[in-house]
Amino acid sequence: MVIGFLTGCGSSSHSTTTVYTVTVAASPTSVTVNGTVSVTATTNDTAGVNWTAACASAASPCGSFSSTTSLSGVAVTYTAPANADTVTITGTSITNSAVSGTATVTVTAAVATNQTYVYYASGEEAANGGYYYAVAGAVTLDAAGDIIGGEQDYNDGVGLTSTGEPTTPDTIAAATGALVVDPTTGLGTLTMTSSNTAVGVAGVETFAVQFVNANHALIMQFDSSATSSGSLDLQTATTTTGNFAFAVSGVNPSYDSVDYGGVFTATSGGATGTIDINDYDGGVSTTNAFTATTTTPDAFGRSVVTGITDVPYSGSPAITFVTYAVGPEALRIIDVDATDSAVGSAFGQGSATFINTSLGSSVFTLLGQWDQDYATLGQFTTDANDDGGIATGSADDNELYNGVQVENVSLANGSTYDLESSGINGYGSLSLSFTTNPSIVNVSSIGVYMTDPALNLNDPNNTTTDLGGALLADMDADLPGGIGVITPQTDTTVTDFTGSYAAGFQDFNAFGDCDGCEFDMIGPFTMTDGLLSTASIGADTNDPIDTLTGAQSTGDSYTSTPLSVSAGYYSMSSANTTANPLVGTLNSGATTQDFNVDIYQASGTTLYWLDWDAESVFLGPIEAQTSGTTFPASKKPAAKTQAKHKQ
Repeated sequence: MVIGFLTGCGSSSHSTTTVYTVTVAASPTSVTVNGTVSVTATTNDTAGVNWTAACASAASPCGSFSSTTSLSGVAVTYTAPANADTVTITGTSITNSAVSGTATVTVTAAVATNQTYVYYASGEEAANGGYYYAVAGAVTLDAAGDIIGGEQDYNDGVGLTSTGEPTTPDTIAAATGALVVDPTTGLGTLTMTSSNTAVGVAGVETFAVQFVNANHALIMQFDSSATSSGSLDLQTATTTTGNFAFAVSGVNPSYDSVDYGGVFTATSGGATGTIDINDYDGGVSTTNAFTATTTTPDAFGRSVVTGITDVPYSGSPAITFVTYAVGPEALRIIDVDATDSAVGSAFGQGSATFINTSLGSSVFTLLGQWDQDYATLGQFTTDANDDGGIATGSADDNELYNGVQVENVSLANGSTYDLESSGINGYGSLSLSFTTNPSIVNVSSIGVYMTDPALNLNDPNNTTTDLGGALLADMDADLPGGIGVITPQTDTTVTDFTGSYAAGFQDFNAFGDCDGCEFDMIGPFTMTDGLLSTASIGADTNDPIDTLTGAQSTGDSYTSTPLSVSAGYYSMSSANTTANPLVGTLNSGATTQDFNVDIYQASGTTLYWLDWDAESVFLGPIEAQTSGTTFPASKKPAAKTQAKHKQ
């Protein structure tokens, strides 16, 4: 709506005529209760507009604005009220209050249907001697964030497992207000009470959650018992069939690193496939055929998988996996044996026939998180011909305990890949050649397991962006335990790396007296005018092992200005004199830490970052948040009490 106002003095030839106009636009124009809307005024009033909102029900207050004033073209965020209503948003000229524009937003009731989310994570315990652990499960929540029920499997490989393994998982108790999410940033907490009082804090597990969209969140355990990183995703199916790729990593019965990767065909009651195994105590064994038996999924999509043997390691019995279905082509996997533990994922391959040209320009990740803490992150472009060659590429590699830190090293002239010679569809390998200091870099042989070109591997419910790619498992004998992903590289435009993002990382370090310690971070970030920083609410950091903060820290600031060095590659590193390291200010400002970090861009909506410091290594995703998303259980969290640093 546009209203004009004429000012002047009769018909004098010296009179001045000024017509003020205000036009208001809102996007989206329909949201659920507590949802957010972007509103913008276009006006020739250089002073801008005042914002107000009126509910048809006459209820007061009628939502809120991130700013009650704005200049022309500058968007503000409107948060809808907690009840369904019709809202008129008005932008009024500051100079002349008779001039205004309006937009109408419909606020609908929250979806009352209960929804089940599947979660998984791995990390390091604090209460039990710093052991590796993995957790996977499913929890049903209503629209208010109340838990209706759930179940989970927990395993640290040294005796702390779910009590009824493998037949019966631990149960998650019903609870009121278990999920609380900030409606503006998507950051919140999920608190679950397990029937197993040995996990968490006397059975209570608290996870920080950072929603990317309504169906997908980054998570980390956020209590004094342990720290970890993982994912929470809406469950859309409890059964799966078809062809799959998988990658899993963890610890073997000697508590040394191990990883698995391969492909399989799932049928009712079983699976047949090919598995690669990299075991610290048994070496590397590839192209092993297996036949497994699977139980019928329960109401939460949980199934028990038996019959797979860790071929290289003679001391290991057959492995027992449990899977939780996220959707028809996505599974979370956890090893539930009492003497070993691991976690990972399986993704469908669809009906695709994979050949060498199926793999194009890509960004790839590898993360090892136990006795071989390391991370590798890079990008490559394949030859146009079907010959398995890498035309161009570069990567960072940080092998913390091998003393290897290399940055933006060329991968050309010797790096190759192969998706065809084995004769197994979607099963292949990647050979990397770091042209600078190749003798010190141990990352060279990687298993590649292709996935459905219609799947997003970070966000299984996303069907529109960053689709396709592959799972990876490190097959270097010196670096067991590393798994990762390939994400197609579709956009390296610097200006497309902008807006609101959800980001996280899993950091392994040797700060102070720590050796192999871990802390984790998730939070809402913005990239504006080249500045990458946490949103106003700040990020959450969990450090129960006392590497930096000493406990759970909220409102933390992580800030830097990524320097675009080349297409798809950004530096936040002291090695570049014009770049700034990522600066973390934690624990109410009591702790600061600089990180030398690089970013590789798969697209404007998916990026990854890696820390390559000599005392610290992390790897994590940076995922664009969907504009106008109403996050589950959105409500302003109660004020948090800042944890005190250990003395």
